[in-house]
Order: sequence, then C-alpha cells, then structure tokens
Amino acid sequence: MKRLVIVGGGYFGVDAYRAVLREAGREVRSGEIQMTVVSMGEHHAFHGWTGEVLGGIVAPAHMLTSLVGLLPRASFVHGRVVSADLVARKVTVHLPDDTECVLPFDRLLLGTGSRDALECLAGVREHGWCLKTPGDLHAFRAKLHAELRADQLGRPALRVAVIGGGFAGVEMAAAIAELGRARGGREVQVHLIGSGERLLNELRPRYARLAEYAERELRALGVELHLGPRATAVTADGVRLASGAVVASDLTLFTAGVAFDVLPGTLDLPRDEQGRLVTDEFLRVSGRDDVFAGGDAAVVARPSGGVCPTNALWAMKHGMWAGANAARSIQGRPLRRFSYGGLGQAASVGVGRGVTELKGVQFTGLPGWVLRLGFFAWYMPSRRQSVRVLRDWWQLAARGRRLDGEGTLNNSGVKPRSAPALLRGERRGPGRVEQ
Repeated sequence: MKRLVIVGGGYFGVDAYRAVLREAGREVRSGEIQMTVVSMGEHHAFHGWTGEVLGGIVAPAHMLTSLVGLLPRASFVHGRVVSADLVARKVTVHLPDDTECVLPFDRLLLGTGSRDALECLAGVREHGWCLKTPGDLHAFRAKLHAELRADQLGRPALRVAVIGGGFAGVEMAAAIAELGRARGGREVQVHLIGSGERLLNELRPRYARLAEYAERELRALGVELHLGPRATAVTADGVRLASGAVVASDLTLFTAGVAFDVLPGTLDLPRDEQGRLVTDEFLRVSGRDDVFAGGDAAVVARPSGGVCPTNALWAMKHGMWAGANAARSIQGRPLRRFSYGGLGQAASVGVGRGVTELKGVQFTGLPGWVLRLGFFAWYMPSRRQSVRVLRDWWQLAARGRRLDGEGTLNNSGVKPRSAPALLRGERRGPGRVEQ
C-alpha cells in the first residue's frame, strides 16, 4: 500500500485530492493507495464571497463546505502539522485534544497556504481586524453590523479604514461603503489606504482601464482614497501614514500582504526570498521526487513566463497538476508538465458593478459583475453551496434584503429596489450614480 498525505484543506488540497481520484481511482478504491488530508479547519472556505458576506448578501455558512463531505475517499485528520521528517517520510500532527499522531507517507503534497503578514505593521495585532480565516471574518462582520444597527441613529459617523490597494482591499472597501448606504441609520465613512500611487497594480499597465473604472466606482460610493504614503502603524483611533498624516478610524481592516510559515523539518528545501517553496515544472519541490507543492506557499513557473499569481484559481490548478503527478509517480507513469495558461481576474466594486479580465478581454460594469458572479459560482467546490449562494443573491435582487450580523434577513427600513435597479448598480444618497 502506498500512502499519500495532503497537507492543507484549501484550494490546492481539495483539487489535489480530486486529481488523484481521476488518475488512480481504482487504486484508491481498492486500498492500494491510501489518501490522508490534514487541515487545521474542518471546512473549506471559499474566499471569493468575502465582500458579499461582509455586506450581508451571502450567508457566512454558504462560503464554507465540510471537508469530510468533500473528501469521501480520503481519511480526514483535523489538526496542524507541526513537523516533517523527510528522511523517514513521516509528518507529525497536533490534534485538537492536545495529542499527536504520526502519518507516514510515500508522497507528500504541501498546500499550506499563507497567513496575514501582521508582523509588518505596528499595532495591527492589537487594533486591527483581518479576514483570512472564517473566525476572523465572523468577528469583524459581527462588529461591523453591530455598529451599523438602526438604533444607533444620532451617533457620529462610523469611520472604517481599509489597508491595502489590491483586489481584497478594493472589494472590502466597496462592500462596506455599499452596506452603509443599504442599511440606512448610522453614516459610514470608508477610507482605503494603498502604498502605491494607484489602486490595483496587479492590473496595470495592460488592464489599466479596469483599474481606472474601479477607482471611479469607489469614489462614487464615497470611499476616500489615500494613495502613496504607506501605513506605518495602527492605533486605537486611526492609521498613521509614512507622510506623518493620520487617517482617523473606529475600525481598521488589514488586507495588505501575506507571509509564509516554514514547517519544521523542511528548512533545507529550496525557497525564494519570501519563504515560498520552489517547484519544478511537474510541481515537485526542486530536488525531491516525493514532495509536491502549490498554491500560495509555492513558487510555480508560469508557462508563459514569470511565476504564477497567488490566487484561488491558480492554487486549484496547482492542486490538479500536483495530485495527478503524485498519483502518476506512484504508478510509475511519466509526469506531465504544468501547462495552465490562466483564465483571468475579476473584482466587484458594488452590486452590478465589476471589473473582469477574461483571456485578455476587458469587461466593466454589469457585464464585468455578471462574469465574476458566474465565474465564482462555477468554481466553488460544492454545487450545493453554489446554489445556496445564488439563492442569497436572489433574496437581494427580488426583495432587497440583506443579512444582519446574526445572519437573519433584515431590510433595515430601506425600501427594496427592483432587480434591474440593483443589477444596474443604482445608488441612493450622496455620491449616487445611475446609468
């Protein structure tokens, strides 16, 4: 019997599992290959809907899928891998009950992902909020919605600072600003802080039109942009910038930068300057025949040149190739070179407003938003959860209802708009934009 251990239950891990089944389903079902998936969480979290969860459009539970249900042919271990012995081919897992177990392997697949780089900004641990884990998202969402409840009319405006000028920062700033308008009651002032001269540098210069559209839509929503000087510290009442200015805030959301932890026992594996594992064209960690890696925690060469972006779709494709090649290596078959060329990228800047690049073609406004919605719904790991998300969207379009901080439907006294009006992105209040 051959043992295959997958570390991580995220995008890479789930698609690696599925790829092994496609390549070696008979051996898995007969017990010749035994798969084990180790994850610190019991659910796969689809981060594409984070803005919609914050905005009360998608129920938090609908972005989570049970890993036990997703991995029926694997043994699932809920725990944290604390060390690896690459000579003896085994990993040690710390379990929730404070015991440990040892898992031997013939092939090891590392999809350990990334974490928020909290160490790069003073005060963010004490005074900031993050969204990367379901627990972090739930805590910030509950706090945000509690501050916006209708019985707080008359209180000063709620000031929210979002640090990060990339896709995550843009989507969160738009979602929070739109939520404030939709809920009525307490006014919301959203500040987006980016260290670059412009937003969405990932799209520039080739897709600058998309980035410029996103900037215009944020301004139309009333989001104040602070670009150029980087954030240097987060305090209880604001964000200090390198220019000496202070952006006052009651809630500060950190979406800038990720970091990578090194698993003890893998220190000698080749890494780049950020600490990511370096892989070859078959998704093997360079110099190893039995260790594969992908997703955020790995540097994978892009077939068209450069390295793969760190996002969900690329992590899924890494998982597909790594899982397939791990299975083929066990079977003694030739490995396949990574050849995925990319599909595109997308962001929402409000209901009915989006930017999407699809195979080099640029879409803005309603077409960009619809493409993003369909793209994300299609790539969710569970069709059942995908249908539930689409039903959540229908609740908004048909009834104008959003979920409150406790996850119950609430229209907050705001008269619902028609589905066409919602999808056109018509807005009420200061800075209203209608097309």
